[in-house]
Amino acid sequence: MALARRDHCADLPQPPIQVTRVSVIIPCYNREDLLGATLDSVHAQTFGDWEAIVVDDHSQDNSVEVARSYAQSDNRIRVVSRQSQLKGGSICRNEGLALARGDYIIFLDSDDLLCEECMQHRVAAMDRASDCGFGVFQTELFTQIIGDRSVLWNAFIDANDLHRFLSLDSVWATTGPIWRKTALEGLGGFDEEALSFQDWELHIRALIAGIKYFKKAVRDNFHRHAYSDHKTITGVKDKQKEHLVSHQKLFTKIFHALREARLLDEETQTRLAGAFWWLAGMWESQGNLRAALSVWYNAASLGLCSWQNYFEGWLVLALYSRRRGAPIIHWLKRSWPRGFTSLGSPYHFNAPMAVKANLDQNR
Repeated sequence: MALARRDHCADLPQPPIQVTRVSVIIPCYNREDLLGATLDSVHAQTFGDWEAIVVDDHSQDNSVEVARSYAQSDNRIRVVSRQSQLKGGSICRNEGLALARGDYIIFLDSDDLLCEECMQHRVAAMDRASDCGFGVFQTELFTQIIGDRSVLWNAFIDANDLHRFLSLDSVWATTGPIWRKTALEGLGGFDEEALSFQDWELHIRALIAGIKYFKKAVRDNFHRHAYSDHKTITGVKDKQKEHLVSHQKLFTKIFHALREARLLDEETQTRLAGAFWWLAGMWESQGNLRAALSVWYNAASLGLCSWQNYFEGWLVLALYSRRRGAPIIHWLKRSWPRGFTSLGSPYHFNAPMAVKANLDQNR
């Protein structure tokens, strides 16, 4: 898969030749109120051989000052400003990766937290699994205080992870994995053209590449969810036009990656078609029937759905736009593959803390 060029990384100041075990990369934009807690969670680690790289995305508040105050008291923390003309979390993460000198990489958002033993048990697990490019751990959701929601990001159920991701059921969060730096470099880092779904795309690309990994149902990080979406780096809103356009490009890239890897079978086709159908529905909900039909035509032209499905979908979207025809819509969709309309899972953002999981899965 061709990724956005990252020539700007070559211009970054290079760190001295010094190896550490773990590099924690923290993209940041306007997080002066939460960044301190994030850095406190890194500083509190029971494992000491780490570095933290805060990559600021031209914050307009005092985020840089907060980060630099931590760097002054702990030389394992570095603060850099975004170098490229582009903007976004992917840019920051890639620039942090270019500067990282750790054997292992953890991506941590500037409002999220690590538990005190996170690095200790992750490093031990990766050292034992020398054939794995990454390992995945469980993420707990919270809003204000850890424990105020008592649910996991998702459940590690007995299902194919690639299939789940293609059905927009993100099995793990950005901070869930610990990566070997060499594995990330082999993947080329994050896709900088993606305005959102960047972590979803990276994880799918890792699965398509066949990188061996393991999953452990050990909760060791905390994702702050639904706190202040307007203050994120990308300001992600699924209904924003530019994000919908980006999604279509991303889904098309995934199609070509699956085909190149010879993984484009009936199951993956159906699930990816479901992602296109979801996107068509997003456009229709914005009152843009032309864009919705274009997305669904894209899916048919790629061979993800039949032309009969396309024409049925054309009628469904047209009837949706007129807010009528429920019986006809039901009749038209009666023979559709379940994967077209069955996206996500009941566990996404809603997995009870005590959910049964596969404790050790090596892929």
